Amino acid sequence: MYQVNKPWEPGGGWIGGFAPSGAGVRARAARLAQTVSPPVQRPIDCEHSTEKPMAMTKLLGKTILLTLALLASWLHIGSAELLVQKGQLVVLDPSGITAKSFDFSSKTPSSSAPEFELQDESTLKVTFEIVEKTSKDTAGSLFSPHQVALLATGVDTKLHWAAAVKTRSKGKAKWELDLSRAPTDFLSLSRTGYVRLELIIGDISAEHAPLQLKLATLKIPKNFLLEYPYWDTKDGKPPSTLELEKYYIQPELSWTFQPPRKKDNPVFSLAFVVIVVSPWIFLLTAWSKISQHSTRGFKLFGAPKLSTLLFILTMVSQEALIMTYWARLRLYQYLPLAFLMSFPLILCGRTALSELRVRRKVSPISAGHLVTSRLFAADGKDKKE
Repeated sequence: MYQVNKPWEPGGGWIGGFAPSGAGVRARAARLAQTVSPPVQRPIDCEHSTEKPMAMTKLLGKTILLTLALLASWLHIGSAELLVQKGQLVVLDPSGITAKSFDFSSKTPSSSAPEFELQDESTLKVTFEIVEKTSKDTAGSLFSPHQVALLATGVDTKLHWAAAVKTRSKGKAKWELDLSRAPTDFLSLSRTGYVRLELIIGDISAEHAPLQLKLATLKIPKNFLLEYPYWDTKDGKPPSTLELEKYYIQPELSWTFQPPRKKDNPVFSLAFVVIVVSPWIFLLTAWSKISQHSTRGFKLFGAPKLSTLLFILTMVSQEALIMTYWARLRLYQYLPLAFLMSFPLILCGRTALSELRVRRKVSPISAGHLVTSRLFAADGKDKKE
C-alpha cells in the first residue's frame, strides 16, 4: 500500500507524491538523521598537530642562519684588510754586519721564501709594518692587531715553537734572536737542523682575517742541535712540576730497613755492669757493720713493718714497669700505667717515712753515738784479753 507523504523539507523527499511504507520509510529516515546530526569529533593527533609549528620553526631558523651567514661573509669580505709592508728578514754576523736579507710583504708568494744557513754566532732580525686598509682609506694606516707571533716548525719532526712579537708605534714590529742564546726548545725542533719560520697575525675583530706568511727556511748548525725533549736541568731529567712527570709511570718503591745493631763488646758491657752494681755492693757490705752498732730496730734483715714493706713493694713494681717499658712498651703505653702506679707509691712512701721519723724521735741515731759504741766495743775486747 502507498500513503500520501507530506513534503520533506530537510531531506528533499517526494513532495506531493507517494512514499513507500515500512522498510523504505525507515531507510529514508536513517539517511535523513545522518544528514541532520552534527559531525562526530575525532581525537586530535598530537604528532600531526605539532608538525606544522615545527616546520615553521625550522624554516624560520634556516632563514635566520642564512641571513647571519651572508652578514658574516659580507663583514669578512668587507672593507677591512690587514697587510704586511716593509718586511725584512736579516741574518747578522758576529760583528753586526748584514750577511743575508730577504724583503717580504703580504703579496710575497710562499714559494719565494729563501733558505738561510746560520752560523754559530748568527743573529736573526725581523722587522715589518702592519697596515689596515679599508674601502674608505685605500692608502691604509698602521694598525696594532691582537696577536703577532713567529712560528718555527721542524721540517722533519713537525714540532712547533712560537715566539710572541710586540708591536710598537701602533703597527711597527721588531724581533731578534741570537742563536748562541737561543732557547733549548728552538734548538731541539729538528734532528736535521732545518726549521721553517712563519709569521702569523690574528686579531680579535671579525672584520680582519688572520694572516700567515712563510718567511724562510733556516738551517741550524749541527753542533747546536739538541735531542728532543731537552730538559735544561742539572741532571738532564724533566722537572717534577711537569704534568707528564706527575702522571707518568713512577719508579718502584724500595724500602730500606734499619740494619741490625752490632753487638757491644762484652768487656765494656761487664765494666758498666760493675759500675752500676758497685753502690749496691758497697751498701750491702757496709750494712752489717752499721747494724751492729745501731739501735734496735735498725736491722737490714729484721722483720719490717707493714708500711715499710708496702713502700718497698711499690718501688719494686715501679722499677719493674720501667724495665718493661725499656724492653717492649711504647711511651704512650707506659705513661698511663706509671701515672696510676704513682699514687700507691706516694701514699706508701709518706706513711713509711712518717713512721720512720717517729722512730728516730724516740731513739735518735747520731755520729757521736756510733763513735761511742765503737769505743765501748774496743774496751770490752781489751778487758777480755
